[in-house]
Amino acid sequence: MPTDCQRVPPGYCYKALEQKIFTREQTIKKTRTYLDRFKHTLFAVKTELTREKTSLNNALKQIHHMTKERNQLKYQVQRIKQTLAQNMDGFEKLLASLIRSQVETSRGHGERVAHIACFVGKGLGFDEKKLENLHKAGMLHEIGLVFMPRTGVTKSFDQLTTFEKNMQDQYPVKGADLLSHCNAFEKVAQIIRYMHENVDGTGFPRGLKKNYIPMASRVLAGADLCDTLKNGPKICALEDLMAALENAAGSRLDPLVVNWLEKYALLHMGSDAFQVRGVGMEALVPGMRLGCALCTSTGTKLFSADTVLTQKAIDKIIQYSREFPVDDILYIKV
Repeated sequence: MPTDCQRVPPGYCYKALEQKIFTREQTIKKTRTYLDRFKHTLFAVKTELTREKTSLNNALKQIHHMTKERNQLKYQVQRIKQTLAQNMDGFEKLLASLIRSQVETSRGHGERVAHIACFVGKGLGFDEKKLENLHKAGMLHEIGLVFMPRTGVTKSFDQLTTFEKNMQDQYPVKGADLLSHCNAFEKVAQIIRYMHENVDGTGFPRGLKKNYIPMASRVLAGADLCDTLKNGPKICALEDLMAALENAAGSRLDPLVVNWLEKYALLHMGSDAFQVRGVGMEALVPGMRLGCALCTSTGTKLFSADTVLTQKAIDKIIQYSREFPVDDILYIKV
């Protein structure tokens, strides 16, 4: 049987073969063109990636350098803060020493006032920053007395002239004005400024009443009066101090602050002749005698110190505690 080449003329097979070769050469040429173009594109991408890699490495170096500089600046800021804190602490000690040497009539009065004020502040739920400012205010609350005539510091209040009495009334404002020049003592100055305000509105400098007086100022006023009474000639026993504090409640002092001052007196100034024990509300029985006044969390005074509890009084305490909680621990005289 004849083959394909035997069926067609020989010249035709030759031309067909040339056509196939030409087509394949064209295809190879196009493929090479595509490959060259792809190679060129790939080289361009490689060059761009190399450039990006270099930029990224430079950026990482800059970030590393900036991080190093930031850490150095952070360290320097910390050192500056530490130095500033040390300077402020030194400034506070300097003023406290000035007060102690120039105007304190009772040695250690500032330290005791600061301690009492912080005890009351903790009881009222002050945070650490407020307690720190309250402690500073207790230490420096008499700085305004430095501006008083020396004779006015050593005299009793009854012996003061009218001018000296006015200076006594206004010394917290003088001290606050002095401290307010330093930003670090601005909040301390505000506490001291209103410590001579009375909760009944008869105080200085603005005649503010109870809730309009900053709580920290009310606490400082109570701590100052508590230590002054304790070291005064009229206080011979803890009972005298408790009675004097009771008399100041509602006029000079906030009753809620007085309540915590009485607790401080019981816990830190008690004696064998005046002992108390803490009991829970569920342990109250008729016949118990309160060691200090009892107030609700809102400052409402329920009973005075030395009150003998009856069943009716215990029911009243329980009733109030449902809406206006009283203290978890009640101090009862032994």
